[in-house]
Amino acid sequence: MNIFQIAIALGILAFFAHVIKGLTGFGPAIVFVSIGSLIHDPIEIIVLAALLDIIGGGYLSILNPHFFKNKEYWMPIGLLMVIGAVTGSLTLSLVPASVFEYLLAAAIVLISFWFLFGDSEPDENSEGSHEIGVPDGLVGAFSGFCGGFTGMGGPPLIAYLGAKFEKELFRAVIVPIFLVAAIARFSTYGFLGMIDTSTLWLYIFPPLGVISGNHIGDRLFEHVEQKWFTVLIGIILMLSGIRLALS
Repeated sequence: MNIFQIAIALGILAFFAHVIKGLTGFGPAIVFVSIGSLIHDPIEIIVLAALLDIIGGGYLSILNPHFFKNKEYWMPIGLLMVIGAVTGSLTLSLVPASVFEYLLAAAIVLISFWFLFGDSEPDENSEGSHEIGVPDGLVGAFSGFCGGFTGMGGPPLIAYLGAKFEKELFRAVIVPIFLVAAIARFSTYGFLGMIDTSTLWLYIFPPLGVISGNHIGDRLFEHVEQKWFTVLIGIILMLSGIRLALS
């Protein structure tokens, strides 16, 4: 395929990936990076995925401005994720990540079974319990570390918040947290000179897919019951664990 055809294919892929993002607040990398890396340069796909996360998170926040109301909660976690990501990246330069990747993948798959088959739905009163505590900060920092060390930092935080909050508050805090993390990732890629804008089509069609996918996913959100939202979290976590184990 030429670059124009690749860009169209990635735009279609970004659309389906970000329907998931619009619906749950997370998860597009599972589709976009995994499949996109098969049809284009993996490094450029990872860089592009960070940009698409910024566009997707920003667009969802425009559609839902109330996401930013809980800044006392998500801002500290977002900051700790960035710090954890830097620490994980530095650790990766000193210690091989292979053993840790398998342990993390196994833990994610086990947690996914809990979401799929266990009593993992959050308490009905969880909508009011969004004050940040030490466990929240630790999970945020650990998620960032996992991201820097293994390239996949979302699952620990998703599992923690998915069990703590009902779907409305879960999405409201996870979107800005991942938006901050995506900005940090893309800025780092830019600082390292990894952004190649010579392939202009890649920066036209995929963002269009992101916006339309997020719009549809956001519309679908209100029609998904908490039970099935929890099951969807479990499915995405399982795919995350499998992808990490096979990477």
